[in-house]
Amino acid sequence: MRRPLSALAALTLAGSLAGASLALPAGAATAAAGAPATAAHTAAARPQSPLSTSVRWPRAVLRGGVITYSIKSTNKGEYPTDLAGIFGILPAGASKVRVTGKSSGTYCATSGRELFCIYKTLAPRQSTGLKVRVWLKKSTKGTAVGKFGHYSIDVPAGVDITNEVELQRLDIQNQVDYKAFRTRIVR
Repeated sequence: MRRPLSALAALTLAGSLAGASLALPAGAATAAAGAPATAAHTAAARPQSPLSTSVRWPRAVLRGGVITYSIKSTNKGEYPTDLAGIFGILPAGASKVRVTGKSSGTYCATSGRELFCIYKTLAPRQSTGLKVRVWLKKSTKGTAVGKFGHYSIDVPAGVDITNEVELQRLDIQNQVDYKAFRTRIVR
């Protein structure tokens, strides 16, 4: 069971990563195929417990409709995850955003169009998932683009993750891979 203080430290660390990850180049690969479409991406930098994340989303939705993103992350490494989760930038034109389904032990927060989730510790080859629903305004036209990125941070043994100064001194290997998911808005 995770201690509340360590969860708070994890949120602090992940929040600082969120600010750094938003500065990534916008040249992320895009995909839109199938109905519903599916995409999977894995880490370029290999931490000890890398994640593989797949996202299912509708290819097209009616104007003023609902886009449901189903996200599944799996620990592909040999070791349990220390800190892992997902960031999301949801489509413009969203009137309401809700996390409608998540695994126990997963913490999610939304702020405007931004989504941030921390997963519980994932054992090797263990998966977790969540569903995010985005209600669109009736005035939204064109293409709705949602971007999701996952991260997995290896914290060395003996490091006090509640001490932010100690965490900043570490060379922590992490991953944040953003991918865009496009949904066409039809009449």
